[in-house]
Amino acid sequence: MPPGEHAKIPAPGTGPLPGARLLVPDLARGTMLALIALANVHHWFRSDPDTPGPAEEVVTGLLSLLVDARAYPLFALLLGYGLATLARRSIDEGLAAGLAPEEAERRATTLLRRRGLWLVAFGAAHALFFAQDILGVYGIITISVAGIVTARRHRAALILAGSVGALATLFLLSVGAESALARNHGSAAQVLFEQAPLGPILNLTTWVVVAPATVPISMALPAALLGVLIAGRGTLERPHRHRRALALVVVVGLVVPTIVMPVLWAGASGDAILEGVLVAWHQGPVGLLSGAAYLALIALVASHRGTGKGPMSRALAATGRRSLSAYLAQTVLMALIAGVLRLYGIDSLTSVWQALIAVTVWAVSVLGCFLAEHHGVPGPAERCLRRLVHVNTRV
Repeated sequence: MPPGEHAKIPAPGTGPLPGARLLVPDLARGTMLALIALANVHHWFRSDPDTPGPAEEVVTGLLSLLVDARAYPLFALLLGYGLATLARRSIDEGLAAGLAPEEAERRATTLLRRRGLWLVAFGAAHALFFAQDILGVYGIITISVAGIVTARRHRAALILAGSVGALATLFLLSVGAESALARNHGSAAQVLFEQAPLGPILNLTTWVVVAPATVPISMALPAALLGVLIAGRGTLERPHRHRRALALVVVVGLVVPTIVMPVLWAGASGDAILEGVLVAWHQGPVGLLSGAAYLALIALVASHRGTGKGPMSRALAATGRRSLSAYLAQTVLMALIAGVLRLYGIDSLTSVWQALIAVTVWAVSVLGCFLAEHHGVPGPAERCLRRLVHVNTRV
């Protein structure tokens, strides 16, 4: 299911595991939110250059290798997978209700586009406080690919994904290594706290420009289309049958780049052109491949018997079923922490402390979702989105 779709909630206290078809996507969404927290935390705090050290260098390097340009492709992969699942379910229900295949497809396309429009609306509301919102981008993508998804036009999906992926890579090459790796440390907190009461207006203005521009110059759309292509092929639904393929994706997409890229960067030191090529490759195609590798790794873990029965797995799955609510809650928690620290005169933190805050925020969101699952409470954002999408629509 896509972010915002909630599985049927179990009775309070029973906490049954999701079905096999839902386990991998739910676990992936729950894990993905940790990467998103790590990717977003620097927007809330300025960097502290006065405390360099081995720990700082290690954390910065790991974030660059394992998080940058990897969290959002994983998010987009899951979006595409969920859209294909939702479209297939809508078409099946339409056919069962006696609709002609063409009518069932049009009905499913309308459903996806309504969902995309409401995701854009959710993104606009979120952008008032966090201009780096990604919901608007994924809403635009949903609207753009709805027809391809429902008609299962896989060749068109491959052509579009390849074209946008190439364009995004060329864009990264054109801006150069320094710009591609630039981080706007503390930008969200600065606008929200230092430019009040105009901060929300400035955030929304930035988002209106950046969100649509992100679609053709990032790997989000290719990743979403890749998610559409893998849906229903059994890779995530029955991962125990695809362990070799999943392991190969993990090695090629995650292990090899993590080992090779630092060596290549060291060899290219001082050569601006080569550095630009390596950064474009790392942030572009390799970032997409690494997002797929994270999904494959989670599927590999889920392929073993007993996965999902422990409290951590159940908490991650519960978070995955409330990923939209958790994503929004993380912004609230980040803003609260940044605001409280500013009251004590702290607006700069080392990367180590920023990473610790990100992990803490994610852990709090996981705990909240786990407790909500235990008491049979759906995610508020998911419930609201579902009602808005399905109002006056029989699905």
